[in-house]
Amino acid sequence: MKKNPKVLFIDWHNTLSYSFFWSQLSDKNHPHNNYYKIINHWLFEKNNHLIEKWMRGSLNSEQICNKLAVENNLDKKIILNTLKESSEKMELCSNNILDIIKDIRKKNIKVVIATDNMDTFRKFTIRGLRLDRFFDDFLISSELKVLKYDITNDKIPFFDPFLKKNSLSYDDVILLDDSEEKSGIYNKLGFKISLVTDTPSLLNYLREYLD
Repeated sequence: MKKNPKVLFIDWHNTLSYSFFWSQLSDKNHPHNNYYKIINHWLFEKNNHLIEKWMRGSLNSEQICNKLAVENNLDKKIILNTLKESSEKMELCSNNILDIIKDIRKKNIKVVIATDNMDTFRKFTIRGLRLDRFFDDFLISSELKVLKYDITNDKIPFFDPFLKKNSLSYDDVILLDDSEEKSGIYNKLGFKISLVTDTPSLLNYLREYLD
């Protein structure tokens, strides 16, 4: 008989949602459409090293937007406001995903979002989508100052504090994620990861816990 986890961790970006920052600016009819290519080139191509610093919490949204504005002669207020708007209006990958998660939680399985993400997630996305109504907790790299697949002496600092606080072992939990853990440490420690390749695969994994 299949053992259900006590906690189901689910990644956010490219797992629960495929939305991205400043997405509305890609619309050619948006009044600030000219910002879109500038932001993407400067941040995601020219200065993509800043993204990891942002996810690790060593830079925050204000600092990123200020750098963007100063170095590209743009309006910081517009950059920050459109970042906030896009973060608040991110879309889930499926219309019925929250109903499935609700049913999983009825099985006495906690469902927790575990995401390598920025301060925008707590400030804007959780609040904008009211995710706290549907998930038991949130593990966010910018708050923990560590990424999911950072390993220290065969320990997993992203998850370990949560597991310790809730008296859980690696064998008690499962992570659904679109990224592969390549070190092999998770597997060695008994922390199971199910690789999500698209929305149908995510839904198939989730429905396993409804049986």
